[in-house]
Amino acid sequence: MALRNFRRTARRGLSPTMVRLVTAIFVLQLVSSALVILFLRGQMLDVVRLDRERQVTDVRDDLLAAYYDGGHQELAEFITARRGSAADPAVFIALIGQGQPVLSNLVRVPEIPLAARPQNVVVRRGPDLPPSEGLALVGQLPDGERLIVGVVSLTERRIDVAFASTAELTIGVAVLMALLSAAVVGFVISRRTHLIAETAAELASGNFGARVPIEGTGDGFDHLRQQMNVMAERIGELVGQLSAVSGALAHDLRSPVARLSAAIDLALARVEEPRASEALQAARADADALRAMLETALEISLIEGGAVEDRRRPHDLAAVAEDLVELYDPLAEQLNVRLEVLLEPVTAPADRELVSRALANLIDNALKYGGNAVLVTTRAVLDVDGMSWAEIAVEDNGPGIPLADRARVVERFVRLDDARTRPGVGLGLAMVAAVARLHGGSFMLGDPSAEGPSGGKGLVATLRLPA
Repeated sequence: MALRNFRRTARRGLSPTMVRLVTAIFVLQLVSSALVILFLRGQMLDVVRLDRERQVTDVRDDLLAAYYDGGHQELAEFITARRGSAADPAVFIALIGQGQPVLSNLVRVPEIPLAARPQNVVVRRGPDLPPSEGLALVGQLPDGERLIVGVVSLTERRIDVAFASTAELTIGVAVLMALLSAAVVGFVISRRTHLIAETAAELASGNFGARVPIEGTGDGFDHLRQQMNVMAERIGELVGQLSAVSGALAHDLRSPVARLSAAIDLALARVEEPRASEALQAARADADALRAMLETALEISLIEGGAVEDRRRPHDLAAVAEDLVELYDPLAEQLNVRLEVLLEPVTAPADRELVSRALANLIDNALKYGGNAVLVTTRAVLDVDGMSWAEIAVEDNGPGIPLADRARVVERFVRLDDARTRPGVGLGLAMVAAVARLHGGSFMLGDPSAEGPSGGKGLVATLRLPA
């Protein structure tokens, strides 16, 4: 059972809606993770750039202090000797304007316009070294010379290398966490919605005592559960009142109908005139039909209200079907209908009397409204959730029932136009549906298979019970 529930949950989790939801959550989390990583990298680079700009400014101030202390000669010696802040190997300096340029950590003077703030520049620091990126500040001294002070962006490159080297690991972790969180969120949402849907299915099957468990979280799902339970309780009350009224009406009418039948019998015994006798016979037939209708309606009310004794025992439905077919064989021969069976032994906990009544109604309908061939089958099936079911099906090759009418023919007192000229009150299929609901099963009306004995014509009425 646990494995079956796991498979059912897994299949529901893989539904198109849940796949789209999980994919959306995954993409959003992945994009947000990428944006956070890029933002973090940008912030780190901004901090490093500000530090580099501050370093360039400090070196320039030291150089200007040397210039104002000893002029051009002192500044040139400061640069050549790489004293103070100029000793940093990442710092490059150029003094141009009077004679040969004075360079530090440079092989060629870069072309940089005058600006108030450091600018990005590409410089060559040595004949055997590749070009390097850096920040440089250009200023003009009072004697007309230009002083270029810059610093190589070594830290920025290290950050880029570090981000590049950890990008695969970062993306892998982000993808894994996004998938995991999306799957968890999808599973939680799927479990909650399917729990509500299962309760709705129980209500639709006639189990008005079904309720959705309240978790007390106070969220939208909890509010939906509460309203669902309120609705279920109200529907149960209304249906209970309706069933009570219809059941009481059917019960109260039984006595007057019985007295009417007795009065008709008494009149038949005393009347000798042929016409009067025929009229009384017709009245007696109508009274019998009315009594049968009331008894069936009362029985359906009892079944749907759960007022019948639980007499479910393991039965071989093939044996039940075989007995019913044998009982209806003479009527089939009289109607010139070929009644056949294809029975596979299948055992299910069932109320034999009620299942026999339901199957009798299906066979009787097939003989009345079907064609010249009726096939009764039993078999065991597994649904998509791995649950075992026992099916009894009655197939005919008659005109069938239009698809638009199949949902309403299982309601009480519903008869299609082409059936109003024949005996019946429209309770047979309602009885079958009530028996199916009592057993926790279902009743379905479908089209026969084109490869079957009816060649795709007629109707298949299937009573499915839990095995």
